[in-house]
Amino acid sequence: MTDVQKIEIERYQDNITEDLRKIVEKYREIMAWDVPDNDTVEADRLIFQAIHSAVADIEKSSIKA
Repeated sequence: MTDVQKIEIERYQDNITEDLRKIVEKYREIMAWDVPDNDTVEADRLIFQAIHSAVADIEKSSIKA
């Protein structure tokens, strides 16, 4: 990574974090609607697990490209 890339990604770090917060909240709401007796702690754990898995899949396919 070049210095310019490092500076650029640092500029967007807060935006990336905020985007991910919105994604988590979106799926919290969906699970609350769709799952009777929704356990919010377990829902968050599952959402984070799905996000980690998705990021790993995207990273893996990106590296191959």
